[in-house]
Amino acid sequence: MKKVKNIVAGCLPDRWDMNCNDDHMSLKLIASNDDRALAIRDHLLPLVRRHGHLEVQQDSVRRITLEQLPWVIHHWTPFSDLQPEEASSPGYRHALERQHAGLDLPYGLEVWHDAKVLDMLWADDGRVAIVRFVRGPWEDAALAL
Repeated sequence: MKKVKNIVAGCLPDRWDMNCNDDHMSLKLIASNDDRALAIRDHLLPLVRRHGHLEVQQDSVRRITLEQLPWVIHHWTPFSDLQPEEASSPGYRHALERQHAGLDLPYGLEVWHDAKVLDMLWADDGRVAIVRFVRGPWEDAALAL
């Protein structure tokens, strides 16, 4: 039986600077938390919309905040239908629509649980950007709210 030398076995954990005699191998580790972050978003959004309070609208963005200590959850959306107490002139609506047209990921969710643990953006077409996602016991607690 012919003995075959295992080149990779020569790569010891304390020698990460070695290329293990393979100049064509590249390794990229990717940890995808998107599914869990999306599940948390999908669970929290109805709560924020139902129990949160509308903060001052800035430009074409509306921010709703739900505070239930130790939770602080911010959700922002692009311009939507005006509330009865807001201006309703056609010029105002048209200006806001023009501003909204330039937004890339117009929706956002920021979750604080003593510290910022989740910050994400998304669009109607399904694009999502997870800006910050700190794994921990807060995840199950958020899903239990």
